[in-house]
Amino acid sequence: MKWGQVDLEELNMTTYPEDTTAAAVILGDYATLKFDFGQGTRYVFEHHRRIKILDKAAFGYGDVQLYLYGDDQISGLKAQTISRGSGQTFRLKGRDFYEEEVADGVKALKFTFPNLEEGAVIEYTYTISSDRIVQLRSWYYQHDIPVRWSELHMDIPVWFEYLFLTNGRSPDVNEQERLTQNFRVVRLRTKQAGMSGTVTQASGTTTMSGEVTRYRLAMENVPALKEEAFITTMDDYRASLRFQLQAVRFPDQPVDQILSSWPDVAKRLLTSTSFGLQFEKKRNQKQLLDALTPYLPEEGTPSEKALAAYYYLQDAMEWDGSYWYNSEESVLECFDRKQASSGALNLILMTVLKALEVECYPVLLSTRSHGKMIQLYPIIRQFNHMVTVARINDQLLILDLSDDERPAGVPRKASLNKVGWLVSETNPQWINIAPPGASTARMFQMSLSENGDLSYQVQTKSEGYHAVAVRTQMAGEDGKDALAESLLERFPESKTEGVQLVLPENPVDAVKSGYKASVPGAAQAFNDFIYFSPCILPYFEENPFQKAERHFPVDLAHPFDVRDVFIVEIPEGYTLEEMPEAASFALPGKAGSFEFTPTETTGKVNLVYSLRLDKTHFEPDEYPALKQFLDLVIEKQGEQFVFRKKT
Repeated sequence: MKWGQVDLEELNMTTYPEDTTAAAVILGDYATLKFDFGQGTRYVFEHHRRIKILDKAAFGYGDVQLYLYGDDQISGLKAQTISRGSGQTFRLKGRDFYEEEVADGVKALKFTFPNLEEGAVIEYTYTISSDRIVQLRSWYYQHDIPVRWSELHMDIPVWFEYLFLTNGRSPDVNEQERLTQNFRVVRLRTKQAGMSGTVTQASGTTTMSGEVTRYRLAMENVPALKEEAFITTMDDYRASLRFQLQAVRFPDQPVDQILSSWPDVAKRLLTSTSFGLQFEKKRNQKQLLDALTPYLPEEGTPSEKALAAYYYLQDAMEWDGSYWYNSEESVLECFDRKQASSGALNLILMTVLKALEVECYPVLLSTRSHGKMIQLYPIIRQFNHMVTVARINDQLLILDLSDDERPAGVPRKASLNKVGWLVSETNPQWINIAPPGASTARMFQMSLSENGDLSYQVQTKSEGYHAVAVRTQMAGEDGKDALAESLLERFPESKTEGVQLVLPENPVDAVKSGYKASVPGAAQAFNDFIYFSPCILPYFEENPFQKAERHFPVDLAHPFDVRDVFIVEIPEGYTLEEMPEAASFALPGKAGSFEFTPTETTGKVNLVYSLRLDKTHFEPDEYPALKQFLDLVIEKQGEQFVFRKKT
């Protein structure tokens, strides 16, 4: 693919045959990666991308950001828009490119294509030189628009041994050949340094030859990766390649083993000033414990003090919104500032637990949005978060400190990514992160007027993550009013009163709440009949799984259990004419169940509605059963009781 040479067929394209719904298509995505030793050891990454805009909905692809890390250097940046109608070219100039620092050591180079129109072709190219050779730039074959052709060429010197980590679909073309290549290298010169000896200095560059393995890795007609609900991150399923340096084997030199073993990684972490030495330093332990002692039970057991420390820090500290597993800043500095990253918060907690002589271990993990973890290879940068496992009252609990309302033993939802790596000098190991559940039980007492207006009183008991959600709502600006928010959204003319809330002092205990409400027109009154479905606030208003099939797993954060009991007074002067049929069905393998049990008693009808999902991960071949299960739930919860006026 040559710069500026766009085929007439590409210019005239109005739809992409492989996906006629696509608003844009990447016509070509080409990159080469080679090594350069002229300024130390660096790699040079050249990239050229061409996109066809088919619909104005894709104009957002005209805004581009290129990320530069650390000492990355960019050159040869060009970008242009090619008009469909006239073929006229609109090139960006130097002033159209600008840089922004988006994080510590990370810059974004941004630009916007001019003169965008439906049918236009946009393309850009650039070269990045980087010294970050331990992890080369990842290559993404798949994007949220289709890709007609994607190709990566790499020349890897035989001295460098890389792991190729394939995600999703494997390349359609995978070619390798061994050849000899000339490299630019630093010329070294030795000169006299006074009376004491000599020094070696760089003096220009020269060339040397060496063997490389040349790779050609390509993929054709890659479908768009479209966002799915209830998933960790789409990047877990995006067709891509990542590269991790495993070892360096220069001739006549000892092997430099970059990737060693999990036990070696654990030892390095535990002796690191940004990790293990933070919580092992006696000075850190003493100062933090002294600061917290006034808030700990004087006669309490170590477990009681540990829990008190967790809840004090939860209230006293603020999470700054960033995730990481360690902290370059001292835990003492972070504590004094009362704000820290996720890693620093949990390092503070670890330090206090160590001071209290509570058995505890750091556990590294990747949050749900950060992606899945690779257990086979000891790659430390796959982690972006840390939690603590502590023995509290003879039970191992996961403590995940933040500034929210979670009790001890309930990690933040972002941490629920199946596994974590426990860092121990003697027994580092992968452990399962089993999610606690979430449950809600509600009791509705309802009465209907002759014209279909509803009055009811509800009492709710929430536990687990559902209780956390209620506590978080109460901490918001709306306070108690948030309890009836879902009712007001569904029935804007409804009114509530008498809101009650019981927030136990012990965060582990259930949260209880209640209110009274009136809902005009909740039932349909027609001639001598009233039609009424009691499930006015269902857990699912509609099935979240609308597609007939799904290509990626369903991954819920945690299991849940919802149970509603409705007691409905039969309107005065009416009798029960018809009620829904009882139903009971379950997912295969006890993954979930639903119970729908209507009954009649004197002057009342009752309905027990119970929905639970115990399994959190469903493979694509299990999706049809899950979809059908929820289809049946939605159908049943909409069924009505029919009351007829007495004659």
